[in-house]
Amino acid sequence: MGALLKEMNATGTVAEKVKAYNDANRKVAILCNHKRTVGAAHANQMEKMSERIKGCRYQKWRLKQQMLDLDPSIKKKKGAEFFKMDEDIDEDWIREHQAFLVEEQRQKIRKKFDKDNEKRAAEGEKEMKVSELEERMEVATEMEKKFKKENKTGKVEAEGRGVTIERIENNIARLEQRVDNMSVQAQDKEDNKEVALGTSKINYIDPRLTAVFTKRFNVPIEKFFSKALR
Repeated sequence: MGALLKEMNATGTVAEKVKAYNDANRKVAILCNHKRTVGAAHANQMEKMSERIKGCRYQKWRLKQQMLDLDPSIKKKKGAEFFKMDEDIDEDWIREHQAFLVEEQRQKIRKKFDKDNEKRAAEGEKEMKVSELEERMEVATEMEKKFKKENKTGKVEAEGRGVTIERIENNIARLEQRVDNMSVQAQDKEDNKEVALGTSKINYIDPRLTAVFTKRFNVPIEKFFSKALR
């Protein structure tokens, strides 16, 4: 492992650097025959990661449509291709994903409501009534209405106060970075599905080598060792 790390020139994002380390670790694990059976949950985990990535790409498309809402002339400047939906995202998937987002929002609201009531009860205050929860749920209801309108009109209205083209472009850039990071993590997970990297890293690799890697390539050490191991 020392020789592999010495020759390594990990570049890019933190996720890409972690993958480079794991690639080297995997070579050690294979040499030491640290194999494992693919877990029953692996396929489900990969599917969830794929859906999260797809969801980010859909959100990126929505942001681009909001740019058109602010300035229709930008389509000529950017080109029609820039505003197209990815081919693997169809209407059925969009409606299913929208329903997921609405339900996710409802669950977050309910969880926050329950937590607030627990805090009130602990402090001897009167708990909020169900009417307060119903009022908070209006956020999810409005989201649902907005999605239905978008599906009907094919247009996405710009969201938020003081929104500008520049601000939307910054949000798109952040989403693209998130997609890149998640894609690297997904590939890393798939590559390591049959290899016990933890066994190799903890029992066979000098932890000082990992520490050197984190300092050399500016990667947080918690990416490799849990708090208990640190």
